[in-house]
Amino acid sequence: MRLSEATARRRNLLISIIRGILKENYEVSREYTVSEIETAFHFRKRDIAYNLGYFFNKKDDSFVLKKKMMNEVQRIIHNQQLALGQLETAKVLFIKSFGRFYDDRKNNTNFSFDHERFRKIFSDLHPVIPILHWGMLPILLKWLMINSGRLPEDDLIAFYDHYDMLTALLNEIRGEGETMETKGDETLNKEMTFSVYTRRWGHSDDYRIERTIDGWEVHHISINGKCAKDGEGALMINLHHDGIFFPEDGVKYALSNLWDDAEDGKVTPEELQEKLQQIADWISSVEKAVGDNQPDWVNYY
Repeated sequence: MRLSEATARRRNLLISIIRGILKENYEVSREYTVSEIETAFHFRKRDIAYNLGYFFNKKDDSFVLKKKMMNEVQRIIHNQQLALGQLETAKVLFIKSFGRFYDDRKNNTNFSFDHERFRKIFSDLHPVIPILHWGMLPILLKWLMINSGRLPEDDLIAFYDHYDMLTALLNEIRGEGETMETKGDETLNKEMTFSVYTRRWGHSDDYRIERTIDGWEVHHISINGKCAKDGEGALMINLHHDGIFFPEDGVKYALSNLWDDAEDGKVTPEELQEKLQQIADWISSVEKAVGDNQPDWVNYY
């Protein structure tokens, strides 16, 4: 069964909560403000909207972990405490076995993936993997969990039975692991332009567009409103209303990926504006091409 993005995100948020509690030496039963949850646990604005109530109960003007979450946090912290005494030895063993395999593959252009060697390495690492996982509590790329169809905590050995999963552990050991970022909030609710040429009017129209926690907010002359990450909604309605010819599937794919990159903090507001206009320029170029060399009597719009 395919794991949802929401489930993968909540797993990472849980680990981030635990990391924050351990770093700040908080009591698990402590009360938090929204600002503290954003800062200490790296909750994005979207997380506050959709995940705050999943983890916390509201108590006056503060929030406290739900009983079920408290129990899970305490369980994982207990597992970490058991692992810490053996963690450094486990790291050394992991680097000597899988680390060497990884480096051989990365540094040798003629490397042929030795499946038998890999299976032997993984088998030998069975006792080490739980120590590394609980000891380091890695944040994991969401697609590793989504594509595997499981969360690591459900079955550690089964989850890490893959080259990419072991690479994630290696990156964590080497200080190159995934981190929880809130930089994506910097691109929220900032008005940007989306200038598109239309043959119908013979000039470019400027749309105003903002990234929201759910998708985009679009404003134009007569059609305004919300749309999904891929532009389905107000943006697509505007483009179709003006008879603009464009590669709809490609544009939706580009807008969705750009929204994800912005949410993950991979683009600055300036880069978001630039890439939005690149998509608009793509639409304009296709729209113009449809009119090039069209016989005057056709009048296709």
